[in-house]
Amino acid sequence: MIQKLSSNHLTKLWSSYSNFIENRTYSEKTNRSQSEIWKDRVFTQIVKFAFPTAVFPLTVSIIIEYFDYNYLTAIVDLVAFLSVVLVVISKKTTIQSKKYFGIAIMIIFSLVKIITLHSLLLGTIYLLLSSVITTLLLNKKAAYLSVALNATICICFTIAQMKGFPMHKLNIYNSDISIRWILFTFNIIFVNSVMVSVIIYITDGFEKTIEKSKRLSAKLKMEVKEKVEREKLLQETTTHYKSLFYLNPFPILIYNPSSLHLLNINKAAINQYRYSKKEFLNMKINNLADCTEVEFKNRLSEDNAHYIGTHIDKTGEKIIADMYVSSIKLDGISVRLAIVRNITAETEYIATIARKKKKMREIAFLQSHVIRKPLSQILGIIELIKAGPIDQKEFEQLLSHLISSTEELDIVVTDIIHQTR
Repeated sequence: MIQKLSSNHLTKLWSSYSNFIENRTYSEKTNRSQSEIWKDRVFTQIVKFAFPTAVFPLTVSIIIEYFDYNYLTAIVDLVAFLSVVLVVISKKTTIQSKKYFGIAIMIIFSLVKIITLHSLLLGTIYLLLSSVITTLLLNKKAAYLSVALNATICICFTIAQMKGFPMHKLNIYNSDISIRWILFTFNIIFVNSVMVSVIIYITDGFEKTIEKSKRLSAKLKMEVKEKVEREKLLQETTTHYKSLFYLNPFPILIYNPSSLHLLNINKAAINQYRYSKKEFLNMKINNLADCTEVEFKNRLSEDNAHYIGTHIDKTGEKIIADMYVSSIKLDGISVRLAIVRNITAETEYIATIARKKKKMREIAFLQSHVIRKPLSQILGIIELIKAGPIDQKEFEQLLSHLISSTEELDIVVTDIIHQTR
């Protein structure tokens, strides 16, 4: 139970510490590349594990140096560690500045170790480590500059030894021969260069993989988005098509252009032709037009065709149909779509108007010719009566003509009335 509580406490403590370091090494820079993000994360991980792991060896080193009277070395160790900690946890310092500061402290620390401990081996370890960290955290230029700096440091110590500087005290190969210092220097430069080159090659490949993955991810997201939009558009188009097809007030017939078999029909077609959907799907469209397949194909051979003719419904009633036919794709297959408009009533109405126009022309003829004769006679008799005194015999003759003309006019008017009905 105690072990479990202790483990939980350590887990919470490590989690709090990790969150603190991540917050202090978080970059507020916008529009960072995937490579920059990865390098910042590497820096966070280095800091996260370096701080706690450095405490024990640092403490031991300070104690040993203190009792060995190497106070300067102990102070340098402590100041270097604390300065890095303070800069890293500072909120005001940018993450890039923290990287440069840490690398600079490491280089200075390695130089101090070479001079104070008289050991090139320990110092060059930190120089190599600084090159590795520089390569991981910064750009190629900084990585190659770190190699050049390390080479310069080694060459400077070589020259100093050759010029008589008491470098024999440095514990390198337990020998004071200058040639061994030169060999060690060039080997360090070679190893350093190879390490940096390999790490750059690895990080370049990793960066390319990240960028490629990013591009592929963006492309995949775009393709998924386009696919969703296409499916949405297709769904909307399908819904729109179904609405236009099934809810259309005009009969719509879809048929195979080769066999003329009906493939689909809407409700308006069922209402007009009085066949069930099952009966329709067992028919050919030319059966409705009461003609042969060849005749039907000849009438509607064009892609966008128009045809007016007689159709017959299930009861045998004739329908005057105005048909518009066009070619469409349905499920990837070329089919023909026919929109049929029943113009029977319209045709009959037009015929009725034509008949009435004919009657009106006949009435106009009667008015202008047939009515005019008896009417002129009546008007002439009236003028004779008004002209002057007439005897009894003349009056009777005029009256007889007036009655005759009136009867003739009545017959004509009655005929006109009958024609207008």
